[in-house]
Amino acid sequence: MNPGSTQPVQLAMLINMLSIGSLMMVMPLGPDFVRELGMAAEHIGYIAGGATLASALSAAACAAWLDRLERKRALVVLLALRFALLLACAGVTSAGQLILLFVLSGLVAGPMGAVLMASMLDLIPPAERGRKLAHVAMGFSLAAILVTPAALELSRLWGWRMPFLLFGGLGLALAVACIALFPSPPRHPRAAASLLPLLRTPLCLGALALVALQMAGHFLLVPHFANCFEFNLGFARDQLGLLYLCGGLASIASMRIGGGLIDRGHAAAVALTSSGLLALVTLLGFVLLAPLPLFVTFALFMALSALRTSSTTTILAGIPAPNQRAAFMALQGTVSNVAAGLGSLASARYLGTDATGALLGFERLAGLNALAGLAAGAGVLALLDALRRRAQATAPTTTSQA
Repeated sequence: MNPGSTQPVQLAMLINMLSIGSLMMVMPLGPDFVRELGMAAEHIGYIAGGATLASALSAAACAAWLDRLERKRALVVLLALRFALLLACAGVTSAGQLILLFVLSGLVAGPMGAVLMASMLDLIPPAERGRKLAHVAMGFSLAAILVTPAALELSRLWGWRMPFLLFGGLGLALAVACIALFPSPPRHPRAAASLLPLLRTPLCLGALALVALQMAGHFLLVPHFANCFEFNLGFARDQLGLLYLCGGLASIASMRIGGGLIDRGHAAAVALTSSGLLALVTLLGFVLLAPLPLFVTFALFMALSALRTSSTTTILAGIPAPNQRAAFMALQGTVSNVAAGLGSLASARYLGTDATGALLGFERLAGLNALAGLAAGAGVLALLDALRRRAQATAPTTTSQA
């Protein structure tokens, strides 16, 4: 990537925004699926969990050979297929059909995300990764700010099909734009068609365990937020869009600050602070039900979650060799999606509903989420220490070769 060029980063952020947003939107749209498709409220976790598990399986199946593909061509093909399937969701007539097509779109999302992130690691110099990967990760926040509120309003005004029509079409347009605007990353020597070299590395295994812990805890709660807010807390349905907008704005602010801090060498402080504060907010807002405005609680939860994710992503980017990046990102995506899917499915299985539609057991899941977050914060610090020790061990060899 040419110095000062931001075009690839902007494109990657937009891809991230639409891909993540299309997954996020089905969770707050849950009450609309309940009313219009007859889907059981406690089954909302199944649609999100099924898609994330499908993404994980496909990424695992492709991981060994993704680094052997030309990155740009693979990205365009996978991007087009992903959003064609999302667009097709608008034509379903039952909850079962919606789940099936949405899960198929998730099947493509796994390898697509791995190729996208490997391309970014190829194009962005290490010294700039904190800020620029945070910008790519801003797609998560923009999904909350733009995609999710827009989906909620489109569904309210014109029915639940409209979000799938709009965002599926935009994704296909973005695939066409990438043909002309996305650069071809540099080619690396072909990696062996095996994952064993990566899986034998303690750093890789530790990173995957950390990702699993973060994502499983996170998705115990996230698929059920909209139903909890509306049916448990009495939050107005027509205010959900504004709530997610505030959460997304808070996430963007936190990632812009956090990316600069990470590039200046404060990754450990960012990881520890975000993990600890996130656990505290979860305990106060969703376990103890402290008398805090939901707008404040949710904005803090979203901001700290985004900050933790962006700091972890930047730290993990230093683990793989250049010709192992797509495989590593596929493995990371697989573990992330398996953990998220299992968290969604387990929470859907655990939760019950009363006669009013309120979720039973949400507070206990929130407590488990807080404990997992604290353990993950300690894991990030351990991983940073291992990376420092690896750098010190290789420094003498690098110096002697110079």
